[in-house]
Amino acid sequence: MPPRPMTLLLPFELADRFSLRELLGSDRRYSAREAHRLLERFSLSGPERRFAVALLRAKTNLWLFRCNQSQFCGDFLVVDMSGPKALRRVHVLELKAREPARLLSGGGIQLANWREAVDEVAREHGILAAASAHATAQLVRGGEGEVLAFLGAA
Repeated sequence: MPPRPMTLLLPFELADRFSLRELLGSDRRYSAREAHRLLERFSLSGPERRFAVALLRAKTNLWLFRCNQSQFCGDFLVVDMSGPKALRRVHVLELKAREPARLLSGGGIQLANWREAVDEVAREHGILAAASAHATAQLVRGGEGEVLAFLGAA
């Protein structure tokens, strides 16, 4: 059994036909039982799903990762792919309904393991230099629409 993932890449195709079940079920790293178990960890509420679809439709330079909800690494990681690997910015998102988007200086319990999630994305996908991503990461908390606007996707 592979280690428990902290993140799940949500490909652009999900914007048109959103199915985490199909995404996890088609991943050959996981048995059907493991994929079903992971579905619980990566499931999205209605507002989170709407946020993901809106971001995937609006910004093709942003790669969206769903965070494992049992790992305390936020709701989503967003990687801006428009720059060179060493300079790519990471946004660690914690969505909170009806709150203005704001930068956090620390993560608190819900973002306690964000660095490990960034490390996993760097290791598994090769799209980041983890050390520089840690230094430039922005921890962002706010409502779905407000965070979309913050990311330039609204």
